[in-house]
Amino acid sequence: MNKNLFPKLLFACLILLSRQPFAWNKLTNELDIKCQQTAKTLNCEYRTLSQATSPFINASSNKIELQVSENNHYPESNDITAILFLVDTSDPARQNVIEKNKALIKKLSASLEPHQKAGLASFDKTFRILAPIGTSSFLFTKSLDTLKAAGKTTELYRSLIKAIEHINSFEAQRKVIVLLSDGQAEDKAYFHSDIIKLSRKSGIIINSIGYPRSVPLSVALQTIRRLSEETGGSYIETDMSYNLSEDIFKQTLINIDTGGSFSIDLNKLYQNNNPVTFVKLAFKTSAGIKHISVPVTIKIAMKAAQTIPAATKKSSTEQLQTNNNTVNTPPIQIVTKQAPVQPINLWLWYGLPAAFIIIIIFILITLFLLWRKPETKVHSTENEYRPYAYLIENDGNETRYPITRTIWRIGRSKGNELSLDDTSISRRHAEIHRNSDGTFDIIDMNSMNGVYINDEKIGKAELHEGDVLEIGDFFLNFTQLASDYSLEESTVMQKTREPSTH
Repeated sequence: MNKNLFPKLLFACLILLSRQPFAWNKLTNELDIKCQQTAKTLNCEYRTLSQATSPFINASSNKIELQVSENNHYPESNDITAILFLVDTSDPARQNVIEKNKALIKKLSASLEPHQKAGLASFDKTFRILAPIGTSSFLFTKSLDTLKAAGKTTELYRSLIKAIEHINSFEAQRKVIVLLSDGQAEDKAYFHSDIIKLSRKSGIIINSIGYPRSVPLSVALQTIRRLSEETGGSYIETDMSYNLSEDIFKQTLINIDTGGSFSIDLNKLYQNNNPVTFVKLAFKTSAGIKHISVPVTIKIAMKAAQTIPAATKKSSTEQLQTNNNTVNTPPIQIVTKQAPVQPINLWLWYGLPAAFIIIIIFILITLFLLWRKPETKVHSTENEYRPYAYLIENDGNETRYPITRTIWRIGRSKGNELSLDDTSISRRHAEIHRNSDGTFDIIDMNSMNGVYINDEKIGKAELHEGDVLEIGDFFLNFTQLASDYSLEESTVMQKTREPSTH
């Protein structure tokens, strides 16, 4: 039985009993817009992603033109834009990239407008605030000079969550994170979707600047490109020398102070008898017309039915009888249909509590059965499979690491077949390949500290029985012999006594 079934059912029941407040937002290739309906007014804020000028806006519903208030361009007099520069410092070998980051951020901070308040943070395994948002330009520059590549691991997603929490603590109408990174992410408990949901909920956009590590590893930049695309931000990428052209540099912050706000009067829709569920917005720009439908809730009051007073009914009947004395016409009776009695919703009174009770009983029974269920022991012995070879660590305990794949990776990351959690080991340090003829090769994967065989540094070499591998601070012996090899040796006859002289 699926252990996760009952919690999911319980969660679904709670969702059905709860309702979220009305709010709406939409992100397209050209616009980032959010609207909120209050009484008979629809208030909207929007930001253009590809152009600085604000468009002309029309609104209608069911062919009824609606009045749009003046389009207020952003920023207005009291508006503030918060910008947090977030720098990846996770690789000590890339201090040259950090120096490029410093120069770019200095150039960007010098071009900021008075309403744009900047802050600075760095991350590797730890998220650090170097200059809170709103810091003076003097202190900001001093903090920028302290940036140094020193970290070993990259917790990208967790650091972005911390950055969102920090920028949310600052009161501003627009909030932007400018991420400078190579796209590497080693998070295990935080994910891409966590960042998107939190950013959209907080109204934060992520502009990212990609610094490729190498041509093969530049694919990791897709990580930060998606973060920008799905939060309404922009993504730009340096060349392999970590430089930006002047045209690309101007696009770094061009999307943060665009658009504005407007309101739509919904009174005409309340005067219409037809139900309305959407208001259609038309954004007219130099690139063409963009149509967006915004959901609304219009409650139309039903008109009271006109009734004839009882006295009037009686006099009318009598007059009709008087005018038709010669005709035997029965009096007209007005029968009013009695309103149906609303039945009691038995499901709400009895069904829902009963469903909860049944769910709780099933959960208790399942937990009891799982607790009573005897564990099935899986017997595995070394004879069930035979590794190709072994690495034996010279740690006093002679820990053996079986080589069970034709391509066997060694490094600090958890995804390697042999994961060595030590700062002397690169994320992906080396690979051992088993060839079709049964021989083994070891390949250095451009590691920081290199690979040595019998005290000789190699790039790629064939492994032989008894070779000593030096990988970072670890010494490992290569062998193709199993741990019980000595038990497999043939028995040799020994002379235990002299032959008889008789």
